[in-house]
Amino acid sequence: MNGTEKLAYGALFVLAIALLLTNHLILATVAIVPYVLASFKYSFPQQKRAQQNR
Repeated sequence: MNGTEKLAYGALFVLAIALLLTNHLILATVAIVPYVLASFKYSFPQQKRAQQNR
């Protein structure tokens, strides 16, 4: 994850919390969905292809 992605996920998190605090539950859910999907992307180790030596 690079710096731009960290900034984007941080902004989504702050947006979701702010929307929850102002009782905008539907908009908060829309903001949380990409945050959760991104956490799944980085939760599991990436499998590397086997390199063939010729």
